[in-house]
Amino acid sequence: MAKYKVKNTTILHDGVSRGEGSIIELTDLQAKKLEGFVELEKEKAPAKQTENKTKTKSETKKPEVKTEGDGDSKNGGESNGK
Repeated sequence: MAKYKVKNTTILHDGVSRGEGSIIELTDLQAKKLEGFVELEKEKAPAKQTENKTKTKSETKKPEVKTEGDGDSKNGGESNGK
């Protein structure tokens, strides 16, 4: 049995309504009877994975730490109040 695509209409196949674009399996005899409403589905080759050849350079920046106050760095930049 081959796969066929329903075209231009909705058909009843095996008791199920199949809309336009649906893929169904039919025998040669069934396909012959429905030749105006189905077309043979082309076999799709398995998709090849393409290798991404674009290289990205990751740059990491250290965030700048800004401290407020005028204290010295020994006590975390806080003013000692004296």
